[in-house]
Formats: sequence, C-alpha cells, structure tokens
Amino acid sequence: MNLKKSTNLIFLIGFTFICISFVPTHGNNPNYWNSNDSKPSELFHIPYFSPGVLNDPVMVLVLHGDAPFNNPSYQYLIAKKIAEENTNVVAVGILRPGYTDNKGNRSEGERGEATGDNYTLEVLESIHNLTIGLEKEYNPSKVVLVGHSGGGAISANLLARYSGTYSNAVLVSCPCDLHLWRKYMKELQPDAPVWDIEVNSLSPIEEVKNMDDSTQIAVVHGDHDKIVPIDIARKFVRALEMNNKKTHFVTLKNQGHEVALNRKIFEIVKKIVE
Repeated sequence: MNLKKSTNLIFLIGFTFICISFVPTHGNNPNYWNSNDSKPSELFHIPYFSPGVLNDPVMVLVLHGDAPFNNPSYQYLIAKKIAEENTNVVAVGILRPGYTDNKGNRSEGERGEATGDNYTLEVLESIHNLTIGLEKEYNPSKVVLVGHSGGGAISANLLARYSGTYSNAVLVSCPCDLHLWRKYMKELQPDAPVWDIEVNSLSPIEEVKNMDDSTQIAVVHGDHDKIVPIDIARKFVRALEMNNKKTHFVTLKNQGHEVALNRKIFEIVKKIVE
C-alpha cells in the first residue's frame, strides 16, 4: 500500500469513528443535543417508560434533594415507580449538576456544599437544556416536575424562569423560602460556618410572581419535618395564593423530611398524568 492510500485509509477510519461517536442515542446516555443554539446536556439521567405504546406521552422529571451525606439515587426509584404505575408516561430520574450517584455516574456542573447554594441560574439552565432535549426525543403532551427538598426548590425556580414550559409541579419538603430556611439551619447548627456564607441561589418565594397562572403546583410537606419546618411550606403556599397561582397544599401527618417515596406523592402524580 502506498503512502497516499494509507493516509486516505487512516482519514476514512478516523472520520467514521467521529461520525459514530456523535450519533444520538437513547436510554442512559446523557448527551442529548438540545438545539442549534444550546449545548448538549451533560446531566446523567435515566428514562423509564410505562407499558404499551407511547403517543405524545406525559413526561415527568424527578429531581433529588441536596443529599449532603450520600450519593443520591432515589430519584431513579421514584421515576421507575411513576412509569410502572401509569400509562403513556415517560418518567426521567435526573442527577443534579455536580452530583455523583451510588453507581458512580456523575453529572457535570457545580454541586456546591449542599446548603441551598446551587439553586442558581446556571443549574436551572442546565436542567432546562436537558428538558429541551427530552422534549425533542419524546414529544410530550406536557412536562411535569417532581422535586424533593432542594430538588423542589429548583423545580419551583424552573416554573418561574421558564414559565409555560412545565404544566405541573409536585414540590415535596421544599425549602421554598431559601433565606428563612438558611436562617433556621444556622440556628440549628450555630457552629457551622457554611450557613454564614452568602449564596447566589434563587429563593422560590421571591420568584412566585413569574410563574405562569395556569401552572398547577402541589406542595407536599410532613408536619414533623425537622429539616425544613412546615411553616416554611405554609408561607410559600400563601405567597402562591396571594399571586393567584393554582396550588394545592398536602400535609403528611406524623411524617418528617424524607417523604419522597410516600404513597401520597404517587397518588398526586397519577391524578396529574391521567
């Protein structure tokens, strides 16, 4: 083989490899191209599908909490259960920016200190870019957010910053008044300096006015929550009502903060997707 032919063959092999590398795939691959003007999502996520044929399905996006002491993976369990219990649904468990799950999968971005410090515009943009890609992939009839704890705060901020994109949200154990919650945590942990550091996060209660009036928002909270006291949820619900937003407040009796897998959550979601 002469040098010219050899060079052409190497070029052809390299070009073929590049083409194959950028073929869009489904399943667990987080690298969806979202649009000509946006970057591909770099958030790890797992989609789950309800039994049967999908036809303009409802898409449910599940966001985990701040998880300061573990690698969150329960968002996948929630999404899987939602898909199994409903029809014509795509439910997606999303690993928030900067986090690593219990299998070692990681999402690009800044995790922060898990103190409510990464409810930022950059995080919202990253998750919304993923939403755009998933919409192109599955052509959903509507998009629903289910967020627990910090994931609830991010979900609420998404409703405000991308008004009209998300038709419903279920906000569970949400620190939706960020400044009041961080003040409470400082009182709870007075020797922890992390609560003294200023953050660039958006506080959902200050974003309420930007939410679409047609969006339906369920706020779910345990009355024995020692991490995010239920009074914070009550205050947020009052702000929603005062701004004429469609909201429904559900109190979980004798329940604490870790209620993301509570049966009531799945009943609420079922009513939304039916």
